[in-house]
Amino acid sequence: MNDKLFPAEIVEYTSEYHFYKYNPKTLVIYRILILVVLAAMLSLFFVKVDVSVKAFGVVRAVTENHAVKSIVSGRIEEVSVKENQQVVAGQVLARIKTDILDQEKHLLTSQQAEFLNQLADLQKLTNLIRSRAFSARPALSSSVYSQQYTLFWQKAHKLQNQLELAQKNFERYEKLYNNRVISAAEYEEAQYAYQQAKVELELIYDEQGAVWQQELNTLRLKTGELSSKISQVGKEQEFYVLEAPADGTLQALKGLERGSAISANEVLAEISPDSGIVVETYVAPKDIGYLAVGTPVNLQIDAYNYNQWGMASGKVQAISADIFTEGGQPFFKVRCELEDDTLYLKNGYEGKIRKGMTLQARFFVTERTLFQLLYDKADDWLNPNVLPQQQAGI
Repeated sequence: MNDKLFPAEIVEYTSEYHFYKYNPKTLVIYRILILVVLAAMLSLFFVKVDVSVKAFGVVRAVTENHAVKSIVSGRIEEVSVKENQQVVAGQVLARIKTDILDQEKHLLTSQQAEFLNQLADLQKLTNLIRSRAFSARPALSSSVYSQQYTLFWQKAHKLQNQLELAQKNFERYEKLYNNRVISAAEYEEAQYAYQQAKVELELIYDEQGAVWQQELNTLRLKTGELSSKISQVGKEQEFYVLEAPADGTLQALKGLERGSAISANEVLAEISPDSGIVVETYVAPKDIGYLAVGTPVNLQIDAYNYNQWGMASGKVQAISADIFTEGGQPFFKVRCELEDDTLYLKNGYEGKIRKGMTLQARFFVTERTLFQLLYDKADDWLNPNVLPQQQAGI
């Protein structure tokens, strides 16, 4: 067996070794490997990949939640809504007891009605004074001015009778004087009595007219003040009615129950507005420089498996001008507008994107070649002027 083997010194000169070394199949594999390596190196300069910035976020309403507060303190009398109920702006949510205001308004209203009756009577009486057209029983509503008019009418009627008597007496004396039956002194005395009766009647008209006119002016002022007070009480009563400040869903009810006591400026509930949805993401300061309004973004909704549902698309709508901090971590708020608020399965089943859902956002920044990415990574490793993120405090 050993006699058939070549000595080690002459193996490389044998035909078997020659054919093994220069086997065409081996050269093909070698060349293919060389070409693959060269192609991979060349692809570093031509193959481009999308560079994106990642951030976490949440789906929110376009506007912030509206707090439902009571301006006044009191006790709940009636509740008209319940948790998660859809409400519209101006809808009554609850009422607070207004016993004291109701009593005050009732008193003011009764007083106003009495004043209005008196005001109507005074307007009639002042018109009668000016026209001198009196009757024994005018249509008066208030007892006060009915009594005053009765007393005035009695006095005026008495003076009117005296005037008529003085006038008849004067006319009689005038005839006698013209026939030279009586002296001038007697005539003048009758004339004076007649003139005096006329003056006294006019005087009582003027005096009573002035009194009623003054009372009319005063009553008008009082009626105006009462109207203002009633209006003020009505406005105060509006504070005891809790209304929805906006359209939306009522949530987070706190103590909004019948009979419960509430304090002024106490938050009793919140309304999540029906103003559409927007995605609010929280981007680290090191990445915020890459983003601008209009930057496209893909949104991976945590509630939907993106392998089955895919991703939602959108674009940057607004970037906060100031930085926020939570848990010692700084971030910028970036709001994104959704192109569609629905995701779909292959069978057409719909999945709605709702407020409160969490997500991961991937902002498309630019396209970079593989060589550029490799260079950036090597520069981060080797450049002594570049601090690690942990050391830089980012």
